[in-house]
Amino acid sequence: MNPALQPAIKSLIVRLHHGSLILPVNLMAELVTGGELTPSEHPGLEGWLQWRNRQIPVVSLESLCMQDAAGESDEGKCLILHTVSALPALPFIALRVQGGLNTLDILPDTLRDDHSGNVQRCPYVARQVRASHLLCFIPDLPTIEAVVAEVLQLTAEQPDAALLE
Repeated sequence: MNPALQPAIKSLIVRLHHGSLILPVNLMAELVTGGELTPSEHPGLEGWLQWRNRQIPVVSLESLCMQDAAGESDEGKCLILHTVSALPALPFIALRVQGGLNTLDILPDTLRDDHSGNVQRCPYVARQVRASHLLCFIPDLPTIEAVVAEVLQLTAEQPDAALLE
């Protein structure tokens, strides 16, 4: 297809402690500010966020990638995302973020691959790019969701417990 004819992808740019994330707008459910996390006993999960009568697992891309100073956001913000996997017991995940949301229309020539400082490639990042001179990560959501599902021992056969109540 001719790149000039491809429609723009409406995307979000969300700040992390180090860098920013780019995500399609249609995956966002809500940006939650100041929600208290229930601590998680599972390694890899920051905790649980009570959201719309559901317990949502919260992950930090930086913690998953073991970056220095990953620590939790000072602002206590979580971006609730619709999952891309087909696990009924995992309809949403939350990512720990900072600051507000910005939108960007991504065209084929908007993003430039950036390999600077990427000595140890994180398996949870699909691509490291520059968008308008800003270092951004495109998360590998299927891999992140698979890790969360594995940690929680979820399978495609399990019904969502919240739906049964």
